[in-house]
Amino acid sequence: KKIELKLKKYISENNISEFEKELTEKISEINNKYFPSPEFKRKAKNKELNDKEYSKEYVKIADVIYNDLLVKYKIENKIDAESNNFLEKWILNNSRNEIKIILNEIEQLEESQEKDLLKVILTRTIRSGRATTHSDLATLTEPVIQPYYCTKHYKICKPLFSIVKWWKRYFKDTIKRLEEFEKLKTDTEQLCLCGDSRNINILEKVKEKNENFYKMIVRNKISGIFSSPPYVGLIDYHEQHAYAYDLLKIKRKDEDEIGALYRGKGKSAQESYIIGISDVLKNSKKYLKENYNIFLVANDKYNLYPKIAELSGMKIVNEYKRPVLNRTEKDGNLYSEIIFHLKENKEEFDER
Repeated sequence: KKIELKLKKYISENNISEFEKELTEKISEINNKYFPSPEFKRKAKNKELNDKEYSKEYVKIADVIYNDLLVKYKIENKIDAESNNFLEKWILNNSRNEIKIILNEIEQLEESQEKDLLKVILTRTIRSGRATTHSDLATLTEPVIQPYYCTKHYKICKPLFSIVKWWKRYFKDTIKRLEEFEKLKTDTEQLCLCGDSRNINILEKVKEKNENFYKMIVRNKISGIFSSPPYVGLIDYHEQHAYAYDLLKIKRKDEDEIGALYRGKGKSAQESYIIGISDVLKNSKKYLKENYNIFLVANDKYNLYPKIAELSGMKIVNEYKRPVLNRTEKDGNLYSEIIFHLKENKEEFDER
């Protein structure tokens, strides 16, 4: 409530609500008249018109309205597109000011689970407050600071000029999830270990955090693994979470990332990936039961997992294909993934 009061004061003093309300109303008028739903969407999907060409004229109209309202409400919306700092490049300056207000309040709290939780909620809020198009949420390409034609919603959309709505939504959502989890959770142990999975000593790390859990693992060993490893040269995972690294001053470890985007998808990148994933599996085997089960979700377009299994002393006993349909971008580029079921290669195990 204290944070919310500070945000309300800031918004009131800077005309943000009035600006966004009037801009939304004006853009809605354009959309209702020139991009009627669902007719326009149907025509665009059926190629009855060239929606990108058609929309150019009305984006210009929206731009004029946008610029006039910036002057009217004395609002300065800008970013630094050349900056290496994620927040300066991808968050409009007004939203950055709101982030500073929230973070300043959080930093004044004593170290606690509540303080950590507030930081998590803030990073989640920032992710939804990036100055990008709705069709470009997963892989950012270019900052957007004014109205644009949205190929995801088939109408004119606008970037986010304030994060307050998302902050309030995610705060309530988080409380709801915690309450729900409190009712559902069972008397079991869970731990999140931060480290390099190619060489982390699981027993040592668990012992540092939970003696009873450590004894349980020593006594029973681990039954298996379910994981979705990175794909080769497909996603820059560090960059996807750069807002959190910058906000919380967390050191990045791009060079340690398996299958990193900057290494590409060529032969050497594939070979490096094979070694990386098999090293993870070989390290994990030290803590697994004899008859373990491992399930790995992979988009294995280069057929690397048979070699990974071989190097790890395992074999693929089953493959489950699943289509990936509900993608963030809604761009129609659908693909399938395989869930590989791996077990110990008995022949090799018997020889040893």
